[in-house]
Amino acid sequence: MKLAILAAAAMLVGCATMSDVMQIGPGTYMVSTTVRGGMSTDTEVKSSVIRKAQAHCGGMGKQMEMVSSTNAGLQGWSPQTAEVTFKCV
Repeated sequence: MKLAILAAAAMLVGCATMSDVMQIGPGTYMVSTTVRGGMSTDTEVKSSVIRKAQAHCGGMGKQMEMVSSTNAGLQGWSPQTAEVTFKCV
């Protein structure tokens, strides 16, 4: 019974992998995440990378300015990904 409860909880939570913030040009950065399984919404997936971008810029005493963003995948069916390209201003 406990195993069934743990398996059900794991399906709801899923597994997320977050990249490091990478500099991709002069003053331009990118961060991405992949969520497998679980029931995260596209907004939740994208919000996680936006928060990491904001923290990165905040550590430099700056504000995050989004340049572009993408989402892919289907909630509950395929891995969901989000990528944000940003500047710190």
